[in-house]
Amino acid sequence: MAEPPQPSTILVVDDDLGLGRLMERGLTRAGYTTASATSGRDALLWLGQHRPTLLLLDLKLQDIEAPEFISQLERLGQTTPFLVITGQGDERVAVDMMKRGALDYVVKDAQFLEHLPAVVQRALAQIERDHRLAATEEALRRSEAMLATAQQIAHLGGYEIELTMPSKARWSDELFRILGVEPGALEPLSDDFFNHHVHPADRDRARATIEAGIRAAQGWRFEYRILRPGGEVRHVQSASQLVLSGDQPRKLVGTMLDITERRRLEQEVLNISEREQQRIGQDLHDGICQQLAGIELMSQVLAQSLARKSKPHSTQAGNIAGHLLKVIAQTRMLAHGLCPVVLESEGLMSALQELAHATAQIFGVDCRFRCDRPVQIHENATATHLYRIAQEAVANALKHGKARRIEIGLAAEANRVFLAVKDNGCGIPATPPRSGAGLRIMQYRAGMIGGSVIVQRGESEGTTVACSVHQPTSLAKKESAP
Repeated sequence: MAEPPQPSTILVVDDDLGLGRLMERGLTRAGYTTASATSGRDALLWLGQHRPTLLLLDLKLQDIEAPEFISQLERLGQTTPFLVITGQGDERVAVDMMKRGALDYVVKDAQFLEHLPAVVQRALAQIERDHRLAATEEALRRSEAMLATAQQIAHLGGYEIELTMPSKARWSDELFRILGVEPGALEPLSDDFFNHHVHPADRDRARATIEAGIRAAQGWRFEYRILRPGGEVRHVQSASQLVLSGDQPRKLVGTMLDITERRRLEQEVLNISEREQQRIGQDLHDGICQQLAGIELMSQVLAQSLARKSKPHSTQAGNIAGHLLKVIAQTRMLAHGLCPVVLESEGLMSALQELAHATAQIFGVDCRFRCDRPVQIHENATATHLYRIAQEAVANALKHGKARRIEIGLAAEANRVFLAVKDNGCGIPATPPRSGAGLRIMQYRAGMIGGSVIVQRGESEGTTVACSVHQPTSLAKKESAP
C-alpha cells in the first residue's frame, strides 16, 4: 500500500517581518505548512536541520543577497527548489536568478499576496512533475541496466535504425561486443557494413534478404556469418521488424543473436553421428561382408561336393551361394553409403553416382545422377554435408513421396555449387509436418557450410530439394578453366 503524500512545507525567507507573516497566513489558508526566517543566517541554520518542499526567498536580505545565499546552499549540498521574491524594478535580476535554478519569481506589487498561492501551486506542480520524471528516468536506467546484463548473458544484441536517417542508428553494447568493434564504428545497411562485418560467402544472401524484408515491410529472420576485425568467424541469427508510418517503413527494430556456440555443438553432434556412421560402415565392410563372403565360398564348395551325390541338393546350395552374393553386394552398398565421400576432390561426384546406383539396385526405382561438367569440392566437410543432404532428400522421396523416378543433379557456376534432388512422387504437403526432422537436418547441414536449402513442390507432381553453397572464387575459376 502506497504511503499518503506528505504535506508541502514552505520556508518563507524575508526580512520584512510583517510581510512575511502575511505571506505565511495566505499560504496556510491555501492548505500549506509554513515556516519563516527573517535573515539569511537564520534560514541557513533552519535548512541545516529541515528539508522544505519549497523556498520563498527575498532577492535582497539585509545580511545576504539571494545569489550568494544560493551559492552557500550549493556548497552545503542543498538543492531545495526556490522562488524569488523581488521588488518592482528588479525583474531583470530575478530572471538571472531563474538561470541559477529559480522556478519562478513574484513581484511585490498591489496583487502580490493575492497571486502568491497560485504561483506557489504552479511551482509545486512543477516540482512534482520533476520528481516523477526523475523517478521514471531512474527506473528506465535500472531497466536498461538489467536489459544490458540480460543481453550480455544471452549474447543478444539489439539495434534501432531510422530508415530515413540510418546514420542515427542506436546499437546496444552487446551488439558491439558480438561484432568485436568499438561503439560508433558501425554504418548500418551500408556497403561498408556488409564488406567489413559480413562473411564474404554470405554477403550477397544477407544483403538480398535484408533488402527484400524492407521492400515487403515484413522484416526478416535468418542466419549468417560475420567476420570480426581479427578474422574470427562467428555465426549470428538476425531478426527484425519494421515500424510503419502509414504504409511506409519508417524504423527498423531488430536483434542479433550470437549462435556460434550452438552451431559448434550442432557441428559436434553431426560429427559424432558421422563418425558413428563411418564406424558402422567400416564394420559392415570389414566384418559382416567378409563373413558373408566366407559363407558364400563355403556354399560354393558345398555345391561342388554335392554335385556328385545329389543334383537337387547341389543346385540348392548353389542358389544359396547366389543369394549370398546379392546380400554381399547390398551390404557393400550400404557400407559405402555410410562412409561415402573420400578426400579427393572428385569424391562427391563418385559418391552421388554410387548413391544413385545403390538406390536403383536396392529399391528398384529409376534413380540417376546428372553432372554435365566436373564439380570439384576440395573441402571434405562440405562434400560430406552435400552428400548427406542428397541422401536425406532421396530417402524422403522414397519414404514419403513414393517416387519411382529420382534425379540427383550437381553443378557449379561462378563461386557457388548447386545440388538438386528431383522426384516424381506425390509431392511435399502444402504445410510440412512439424514433427519431421529431415528438412531441419538438411537446413542445419547447409547452414554449417554457409549454404541454404529450398524445398519446392512441383506444379503437377513431385518435389525438388535444392541446395546452394558458396565456394572460394579461386577454386571456381580453376574448375571453369578448360
